[in-house]
Amino acid sequence: MDKKTVRIERQITANPIVPKGQSKISEYQVIEKDPKTPNSCRTLRVPDAILDELNKRKVLTGMWKEMSGEAYIDRDYVSCAKNGLSHATSSFNTALTKLCKRNGLPHLTVHSLRHMYATILTEQGVPLVKVSALPGHSSIHTTFEYYCEVMDENERIINFMNDSFVAKGDSESV
Repeated sequence: MDKKTVRIERQITANPIVPKGQSKISEYQVIEKDPKTPNSCRTLRVPDAILDELNKRKVLTGMWKEMSGEAYIDRDYVSCAKNGLSHATSSFNTALTKLCKRNGLPHLTVHSLRHMYATILTEQGVPLVKVSALPGHSSIHTTFEYYCEVMDENERIINFMNDSFVAKGDSESV
């Protein structure tokens, strides 16, 4: 908290369960595992608003721990269920969908927020090497491929539309 950082060092994911002798997934089990790549383990600086929310969650989980006693399973999660275990993997997207709908925003997913974050940083001129490190991309090439090339295409599309669909000649005829 003093350094205003968060360390990313593990992830929660859905592990498909395929019963022996069958080829179809019967259920998904929520598991904790290491991030995909070594670059995914990283320390991020966070704004005060995030730290405030982390402190609120710390107080809340402390209350749950106290109320549950030994039944509480402490995995030191930032956000968890009342018993200390992780939420379902779809929980954040479900909450985000409700938030967007309630506020008249277009549908967003956690992944689209991640994409938007990197795109905005790139458009604001943040060096690509820094933008690449924030989402934990394994290489700067990944960042370039997904964000810079898309932005170049968007610029070309906008130029094409401006050139093709803007009336030529007298501006009063528009």
